[in-house]
Amino acid sequence: MSRAEDDQLTDGERELLAIAVEHLRAAVVEYQFVTETAVDRARIERAQVAVATAEDELWRLRASLLRWQRPSWAPSASLVADWFSPKDAI
Repeated sequence: MSRAEDDQLTDGERELLAIAVEHLRAAVVEYQFVTETAVDRARIERAQVAVATAEDELWRLRASLLRWQRPSWAPSASLVADWFSPKDAI
């Protein structure tokens, strides 16, 4: 089965993907904030779980709607969030 194109999606499907992307973006922002400010291990772990859950949902939707499979080499969003901080911005 070939990959679907974005223009083959319904407005509702596009909205589902947009919501999933926004959830992941928000979870990563929260994770970055928590890892920069929190000393509470449980809070950091909750933030990591939130990122993983949002990322899994986005990839589930991509697989379902676009027939995209996550590459085995793709890093997790929380790992990528650790690479870059506001201090790294140009």
